[in-house]
Amino acid sequence: MIPHRSVRSVIGVAAPIALAATLFAGCSNSGASYGASSGMSGATAGGDVASASTSASAVDAAAGLDAKGCITDFDPAADYYPVKSEINYATNFTLDYERSYQVLTVLQPTQGGSPESYVLVKCGAPTPALTGDLAGATVVSTPVKSLYSGSTTHLPNLVALDQLDVLTGVASKALISEKEVLDRVAEPGVVEYAAAGTVDAEAVVAGKPDVVITAGTDDPAYSVIGAAGIPVLADAEWLENDPLGRAEWIKYFAALTGTEAPAAAYFDSVEQSYTALADKVASADPVQVVPGQPYQGTWYVPGGQSFNSRLIANAGGTTAWADDPSTGSVSTDLETVLAKSGQAPVWLASTTWTTKAQALAEEPRFSEFAAFQAGNVWNAAKDVTPEGGNNYYELGIARPDLVLGDLAAILHPDLMPGHDFAFYLQLS
Repeated sequence: MIPHRSVRSVIGVAAPIALAATLFAGCSNSGASYGASSGMSGATAGGDVASASTSASAVDAAAGLDAKGCITDFDPAADYYPVKSEINYATNFTLDYERSYQVLTVLQPTQGGSPESYVLVKCGAPTPALTGDLAGATVVSTPVKSLYSGSTTHLPNLVALDQLDVLTGVASKALISEKEVLDRVAEPGVVEYAAAGTVDAEAVVAGKPDVVITAGTDDPAYSVIGAAGIPVLADAEWLENDPLGRAEWIKYFAALTGTEAPAAAYFDSVEQSYTALADKVASADPVQVVPGQPYQGTWYVPGGQSFNSRLIANAGGTTAWADDPSTGSVSTDLETVLAKSGQAPVWLASTTWTTKAQALAEEPRFSEFAAFQAGNVWNAAKDVTPEGGNNYYELGIARPDLVLGDLAAILHPDLMPGHDFAFYLQLS
């Protein structure tokens, strides 16, 4: 398994409670919405990715591509994608390969939205004639050299693929957690284009990026940006209910940057780490969990088929709502949660508390929960920057194995002795 402080080795203000409650129930943090140590040595994991990168370079040379990944002498009969991504967990995007271009389709660009397809043409190849469902589709020349990112969840993928230099714009710098990314966005020329939560179309058009990646939400500015000739592509990984499905969106970024081989190596390592952790606790008795906390009188708990319910289940836990068929959040109240989960031995919050006193200051009745009385309240607030960026909503999306390791150690500490927590801390 994989050390957690370097995504490359394998492989905003903090969200307000209302957003955090929604995220806990199945969404992701985004700069646009504005918003375990596992045991494998770093040397071994890093070597795996280095090998993948080297083999990718060799493939490029064999495929007749230059150092920038562009076709040098176009042959209409040649297959310029000898390494093709396979999508096994993600259900909200597909990749279809032709000889010199890919068709990337996002099934729900926004919640409830209609499918959108994008044609990713290898630079040096002619733009194909697009008919039928692809008539009028957005065309992007790849590999891209300049990318604007609408969500912090995109960023670990660029780091893992060694493509951070293509990042030339971010929605909000304050929401970023990883130091390497913070160093990148501090460089001259990296644009912040939605610091207040609304996309500044003028700033994006002036920056002329090769592509703008959304956070799976819409903004009136996107039509303005598209009309200016800048491709706008949706990234809605937050609609995936499988933790590995969200992590597999690294292959979306691999398609844009021509890094399919490193992406496969990265994801395979994450998948193996996640599966090994889930197997480790699979035979243990499930531990009852109090999920989340109330906000303005409403307590949002994860539905039984939601992202966070799957994480809890894979970590050897369960909730009183495990049988609920919802893939999102279930709205309830403190009285109901207390009645159903008051005796649960563990509480997994999703706010910014670090102490029990902070929790009680919001609601004195929290003291009635057995988990609170036992001092067994946990929160994903260990890795938060001074500006409030929470790495749980950044690296945690790309590394669900780290999240799962933390949860397994909380629920089954006897099976995870000496665990090095990546995101969770126990309220003092």
